[in-house]
Order: sequence, then C-alpha cells, then structure tokens
Amino acid sequence: MSDELSPNGLPAQLPATDAPAPALPNGRAPRQPRGRRKATVEASEQAGAPATRGRRKAAPAEPAPTSAPPAEEPSEIAVGGAAPAPLPFWGEQQDGAAPTRGPGATTADSLYEVELEVRNQAEQRSGQAPELGFLAAGALQLVGENLRRMGEQQAARVSELLRGVDLTDYLDPDFWRGIGMVLRYQIDEQVAFVRRRMAGEYTTDAYGMDREVIEVVRPFLRFMYRTWWRVQAEGLEHVPAASRALLVANHSGVLPWDGAMIAVAVAEDHPAGTERIVRSLHLHWFSSLPFIAPALAAMGQVPGLPENAVRLLEHDELVAVFPEGLKGVGKLFKDRYKLARFGRGGFVQAALRARAPIVPVTVVGAEEIYPMLANAEPVAKLLGFPYFPLTPFFPWLGPLGVIPLPTRWSITFCPPLPTDTYGPEAADDPLTVLGLAEQVRETIQATIDARLAERTSVF
Repeated sequence: MSDELSPNGLPAQLPATDAPAPALPNGRAPRQPRGRRKATVEASEQAGAPATRGRRKAAPAEPAPTSAPPAEEPSEIAVGGAAPAPLPFWGEQQDGAAPTRGPGATTADSLYEVELEVRNQAEQRSGQAPELGFLAAGALQLVGENLRRMGEQQAARVSELLRGVDLTDYLDPDFWRGIGMVLRYQIDEQVAFVRRRMAGEYTTDAYGMDREVIEVVRPFLRFMYRTWWRVQAEGLEHVPAASRALLVANHSGVLPWDGAMIAVAVAEDHPAGTERIVRSLHLHWFSSLPFIAPALAAMGQVPGLPENAVRLLEHDELVAVFPEGLKGVGKLFKDRYKLARFGRGGFVQAALRARAPIVPVTVVGAEEIYPMLANAEPVAKLLGFPYFPLTPFFPWLGPLGVIPLPTRWSITFCPPLPTDTYGPEAADDPLTVLGLAEQVRETIQATIDARLAERTSVF
C-alpha cells in the first residue's frame, strides 16, 4: 500500500523563482517556503477556483480584453448522480493524467498547499520539531485524501471545523485539536459508509474482495506506512510486476499489521508502479469473528487454506503467507525476531504445485509496536481467543492501549527461489518440501539479523 498525492495548488499565486526546490522525503518537489501566514480553509473558499500546478512567473500587465471567453467549469458529478470512474488503486492519478476532482477537491487542494509549507518549515527546524512537523504534514495529507472522496455536505462540514485554525502552526494545540475533530468526523463518515453498504448493492470477487472498500482504507494505511512507521522497503525489484509469486514473511506484532504494510509497500513503492494487490492468507480463527472476517475479505485477504493459495497463484496473483502462524504473531517480547518453526511446509507445496517463485520477506520493527510481556491464557480461553496479550499499555489503558507504538520499520524482499525447475511430483516429496522450507527460513532469519545489526534505534 507509491507516495503520493497528486500535486495541487492553492488559489493564491505563488512567488516567482528560478531555483529548483529541494526534494521532500516522500519524493515530491516542494514549493519554495514563504513567510508565515494565517492559513485557513476559509481563505481557499473565498479565492475561487484552484490555481494551476507549478511555479508561475509574473507576466507583464496587459489591457483587459473587451470580451473574454467563458471560463471552463470543472466537471463534477452531482450528489445522487452517476458514480465517477474509480481511482487507480493506491494512487491518486496515472502518469500524465489530471487529478480526479470531487466536491471536496477545492478544500483538499488548499490542504495540500499547507502540507507542503509545513514540511518546508519542519526541514528548517532543529531538535524534536522536525519529527512533529512531518507528523503534522502526514495528518494533513490523510485529511486531504479523505476529502477527495467526500460529498459537498461533508466537505463543507470539514471547512467549518477548520475555520479559524492556523494550519501552518503545528506547535499550537489548536492545530491538533482541529485535526482531531476532522479525523473523528471522517471516521464517523466511514462508519456510516459501512452501514449503508450493509444494505447491499456492491460487487466483490470470488473471495469477497471489495475494491471500493480498499479505496476507502487506502489513505489510512498510507498514513501508517509513510508517517507513523516511516517504512523503508528494499528489494521490491524481486517482486514480479505482473506474474505470480508467493511472498513468505516472518510474523509478529500481536495484530497483523505486518501483512498490511507488506501490501502497501508493493502497491506504493514497486518500481514498475503497477499498484498490485497482495492477497494475504490469514488464520482460520479470524474467519469465526463476525466483523473481522468480512472486513478482511473485503480488503482482499483469504483464509489460510492450501487450495486458496494454489488457486490464487494459478490466476497470477501475489500471495503472502506467514508460516509461523499464531506462534509468530503471539510471540512474547523476550522472543522477538527469533523465528518459530515453519510447520510442515504447506506454503512450499502450494508454490511447487502452482510453479510460482518463493520470495522471502523480512519485517523489522513490528515486534516492538505491542511489546507482549505475557499471555493471559485463562482470559484467552474464556473469550475464545488464541492468546490475550498483556503489554505495558494493554489492557491497562483500555482502547488507548491498542494504538501501536511509532517504531521505525524496514521491509526487505529477498531474491526469489525458483520452483519451475522441479517436477510436479516434488510437491509430494517430503525431503524437497522440508528442504525448501528450511532454506526460506534460514534466509529470513539471516536477513533479520543483518537488519537488526544495522539498526541504530527502534524509533
């Protein structure tokens, strides 16, 4: 789940400049920093249509024409009309295409301009302020992405909540208070969206994947990937751009955030820019939960059955598996980054039957997001859970204890292990299956050890 928003400008004209702007951490070229101003959404509403992108130089004054051609109206879909064409997955626009505009695009454009200014300010500060500035810019990006999918009434409500808030002063408590109110309102809108969908009229694939739901959760997952965990992905060139492959990764972190971030890495940062969807195989236990199971299915995840893996691979999908299973995700903090046993090698059998390459994947940083000090087994049995984690924050802080710690992650995609050199009978040969499984496990463990040796700080 690559970065980023399509560049859009504020209605206000930018000052002329000839010097190229330094690149931002997310790869976009920022605008030249300007003097501090009172940036409010209110200003964007009074300015009219948004300005064109890019720097503009002052033009010599010309006499006003006697008659001007009528201004071209931006094409928007009226509320209740036909639905607009869906955006490309995990990206705002295709190369060279104009950004898709909706009722909330004007306000989102102004937030994008303020986001760039906040990033510029953060780069010029020292101490802890830069990290806070980049977090503020990520929050503005999240709000702006959600706005592009909102209707006129929702966009007007967001403008009202942000009116009078100086969005460039992220050291002001009013900034975070305003952003918090907007995010809470947008979450409420997403909940209402889910409730409306419960009435029907939506399409899924054979496994329940709903592309509209993926588009809704995309901004949040991108925020977690870019801003919260600041994930660095390496080796994505080893992931096929179009053909089948089996991604085999270590599992950790109490909740399956690692699978979500692997999917974002492939969709956002793959050099081919194909924005592929990774189909992760989840534990059978999740299928028994009334709300979690349909949510996982809507986001493209499928139950961890060997036949599901083979069928998806035969359709040239990217499939991710976590052979450690519960032993990995429910691992105690003292056992972090020590791979558990990989079972009987069922993932190797699936790859051999589908003749799909095996790509070992390592995730470093997820072990610390929920430091699991103990497993309350009596409580887990009472609730029917496979484990009940006790961390320094959960369950002592209630819902706040579910918020993961903002550790810094690295995801490494190792060179693939080909399987097309084996015959069809290899999937039933225990020595071949266990040998390949152990080779994958050793590759993942060695890469984890190397990444840990390079890491200077958890955060």
